[in-house]
Amino acid sequence: MSAVLDALAARDKRVSVEVVPPSRGADPDSVIACIEALAPYEPAFVSVTDHPGGRLWVDEAGAPKSMPARAKPGTLGLCVALRQATGLPVVPHVVCLGNDRFSAEDAFIDFRYAGFKDVFVVRGDERFAPYAKAAVEELPSALDLVRLAAALNRGEYAGGASRGSAAGFSIGVSAYPEKHPAAPNPERDLATLAAKEEAGAQWALSQMVFDASIFKDFLARCREAGIRLPIMPGVKPLCSLRSLSSVPKHFFVNLPEAFIRTMETARSPAEERLVGIRYAAELCAGLYDAGAPCLHFFSMGKPRDTVETLAALFGPGAKGAR
Repeated sequence: MSAVLDALAARDKRVSVEVVPPSRGADPDSVIACIEALAPYEPAFVSVTDHPGGRLWVDEAGAPKSMPARAKPGTLGLCVALRQATGLPVVPHVVCLGNDRFSAEDAFIDFRYAGFKDVFVVRGDERFAPYAKAAVEELPSALDLVRLAAALNRGEYAGGASRGSAAGFSIGVSAYPEKHPAAPNPERDLATLAAKEEAGAQWALSQMVFDASIFKDFLARCREAGIRLPIMPGVKPLCSLRSLSSVPKHFFVNLPEAFIRTMETARSPAEERLVGIRYAAELCAGLYDAGAPCLHFFSMGKPRDTVETLAALFGPGAKGAR
């Protein structure tokens, strides 16, 4: 049973949303409000990121002390809170960084006991936790985490040392239309995605993409390579000239020259926003036409860009595509 796959099968042209837990000690109210603002567009699901463990400096008796911690803890708790507040399917992330096989298995068990059947597994972003390390011999890559989740689906726990109940997870993985930064070439990157599917992955979310033709070509190459899992492209509306440099700086993505030039002609922040929203809506329409079953919005817990894009795409207050 998979809430993600069931939602995709229910109708086409779905949307989904990714949020991040609040910073350590902050309230989750704004994240919940973000999803509630998107409710008129009936998100197929909400995914909640997991940040790798790192280190924080704390004051102890007047002296600095380094302590292991996560800057944004609370993935499980936020998943439960979102499900309770919105009634939507919620998908927790599990990362390699900061985990070994046993701690990752513990996270999967927690999600299973809390009633979550879909999980999204990813290596994790070292930029957000430069001191976090995966156990190299145990979880060097997301593929190894897929294999671990698949083992739990077979009832194999604690590295195969004990038997248990089948976890019943639907496993989601990441995909990269423009190649993962660490992959030597697109062919090897595609082979990795194929290996994830063979290991047990059932659906994929892609890195953000800004050109529908790139996603269309990627999807065609996937199908030619025998990859059959549904792939949902990542969408991130860029609504300021400043974001045109910051986003490519941190992610392996390209921005179309025509979009850049149009943004550069904007004479005010309001015009920049208008250009960005219009382009994002056109991009979304192109991604649907290219075969995307669902568009996955990276909201960062702030709904305005996503809501305005969906309003431009479907109409204000529209309940998704019918």
